[in-house]
Amino acid sequence: MRGFAMGIFFLGATSVSLSGQAAAPATLTLQEAIELARRNNPDFLQQSNDVGVANWAVRDAYGALLPSASAGVSYSYSAAGNQRIGNIPGSDLGLETSTDYYSSSASLSLSYRLSAQQLLAPGQQKANRRATVAGIDAASFNLEANVVRQYLAVLRAQENVTLAEQELESAKTNQMLAEAKVATGSAIPLESKQAAVQVGRVEVQLLQAQNAVANEKLRLMQLLGVQFNEQFQLTSTFTVSDVPGSLATFTNAALSGHPTLRAARANEEASVSSYKMAKSAYLPSLSLSTGLSGFMRQASNADFLIAQEAAGAQSSLTQCELLRNISNGLSTPLPNAPTSCSLDMFLPTPERMQEIRDQNSVFPFKYQGEPLGVSMSISLPIFDGFSRERQLQTSRVAVTDAELRVRAEELRIRTEVGAAYANATTGRRSVELEARNRDLAAEQLELARERYRFGAGTFLELNDAQTVKARADQAYLNALYNYHEALAALESAVGRPLAQVTGENR
Repeated sequence: MRGFAMGIFFLGATSVSLSGQAAAPATLTLQEAIELARRNNPDFLQQSNDVGVANWAVRDAYGALLPSASAGVSYSYSAAGNQRIGNIPGSDLGLETSTDYYSSSASLSLSYRLSAQQLLAPGQQKANRRATVAGIDAASFNLEANVVRQYLAVLRAQENVTLAEQELESAKTNQMLAEAKVATGSAIPLESKQAAVQVGRVEVQLLQAQNAVANEKLRLMQLLGVQFNEQFQLTSTFTVSDVPGSLATFTNAALSGHPTLRAARANEEASVSSYKMAKSAYLPSLSLSTGLSGFMRQASNADFLIAQEAAGAQSSLTQCELLRNISNGLSTPLPNAPTSCSLDMFLPTPERMQEIRDQNSVFPFKYQGEPLGVSMSISLPIFDGFSRERQLQTSRVAVTDAELRVRAEELRIRTEVGAAYANATTGRRSVELEARNRDLAAEQLELARERYRFGAGTFLELNDAQTVKARADQAYLNALYNYHEALAALESAVGRPLAQVTGENR
C-alpha cells in the first residue's frame, strides 16, 4: 500500500510499463509493483472497464427525457400492365391497361413520453454509477493489498534462501572441523559422516528455498499482469517499529472510509433508487405525438394520362346530349342545361394537356402534404397480473439485503481491525524476543564449536547447537515477516495508510 506504515524506503526510481512478456527491470520497488498491477492486472482492468458502461447508462437515462423523432422516405415502381382487383382482371371491369408509375412517400414524426420511471431513471443510474466507481476503488485497494502481501512473500522466500546459505556455510565449517579431528585421530570417522549428512540436508533445504523464491515471484508476476523474461530484485525494505495509533482510532477510520464499506453503502443507495423506480410503476404516464407526411405518384408516360382524359370525352358528350334532350322535352327547360354538344367541347386543349404534364411531373420531391395531426394520451396502469407487486417486493428485499451487507461489512471490518491490531502488537514483541533468542543461539553454537574443537564437547552437542541456531534463525525470520504481514493486514483492514490516520511520517 502506498503509505505503508511499516516504513518503506523506495530504492531506485526505475519506471517501467510492461504488458505481457517483457524485459524485467533490474530492480522493482513496491510502489512500482503496485502501479504495474493497476495497469496490467486483467481482473482489475475488466472491472475498471465497467465505468464506461455506467457513464453511458446515465446519458441514456437523460436521453429518455427528450422527445424522439424519426424520418422516413420510401420509393416504389409499378410496371405497366392490366390491373387486377382481387382475383378479377381489370379488363372484366372495363379497366384499361395502365402505364408504369413512380411513387414516393415521406414522413416526419415527433413523439414524447413522460413517466415517473423516466424522471427517476437519471437518479437511479447515477446511484449505479457511484456504486460501480466505489466497486472499482475497492478492487483497486484489494489489488494493492494483495500486491503488498505477495511482495512480502517474495522477500520472505529470499530471506529463507539467505538463511539456508548461512546454515550451509556453518554446516560445512562443522564438516571441516570434524574431518580435521578424524584425520588427527581425535574423533571417530562416524562424526565426519554425520557432518556430511548434515551438509547434504542443508543443501536440500537451500534448493527448496530457491525453488520457493521462483514460485513466489511467479505469483507476484501473475498479480502484476506481466511475465518478465529475466530475473529482477525487490528493493523496498521494511523496518520494525511500534504500532502507531490506538485500536479505537483505527476502527473509527475504517468505519468512516474503508473502500469496501463505501462500495457496500453505494450499492445500498442504488438499491434504494431501484425501489423508488419500482414504486413509480403505479403512477400514470403521458404520451404526445405529431407528424408530417406527404405522398406523390407520377406516370412515366404523361401521354397516357392525356389519353385517359381524351377517352372520357365521348362519355362526357353522351351525358351532355342526354341532358340536352331531357331539357328540350320539358315545358320549362332545365337551368344551365346545354343547348349544344360537340366532341371538341370535351377533348383536352393544348393548355389542359400541358397542365396534365405539369401536374404529373412530381417525382421524386414534389410531395402532396397530408393534414397535420396531434395526439395526446394519459395511461394509468390498473392491473398487470401482479408483476408490479413482484418487482416492488423484489426491490424491497434488495434494499434489506443491501442494508444487511453494509452491517456485515461493518462487523467484518471491526473484527479484522481488532485482530490485525492485536497481531501487529504481538508480532512487534515477538520480533524482540526472537531476536534475543537468535543471538543466544548464535553464542551457544560458537561455544559448542570451540568446545568440540578443543575436545571438551562432542559432535552431538555441536550438531544440537547447530539445529538450535537454525531453528532460532527461522523463528526470528518468521516473527519478523509475521509482524510485517500483520501490519499490512492492519492497513488493509483500516482501508488507508496508517500514516494518514495517525498523522505520522514513516
